[in-house]
Amino acid sequence: MNRQTSLPVAVLVTGIAAVCALVIATGFLDPDWMLETLGLELYLGSIVVLLGCAVLSFYFDLAGTLRRGL
Repeated sequence: MNRQTSLPVAVLVTGIAAVCALVIATGFLDPDWMLETLGLELYLGSIVVLLGCAVLSFYFDLAGTLRRGL
């Protein structure tokens, strides 16, 4: 697929994916703290959002957009 998107959209999706990855990493590093402060819903939601960002990344070639724009 050779679909392109704009640079701000690519940066936004990458930033959202990075935040979701940080939430998931806290679940691995300190699960008790993560469950007490963030909750299971936010943890599971960040997994779903991260998977959605991965699908968007492959569908719209966000890596190519970021490579050309930055």
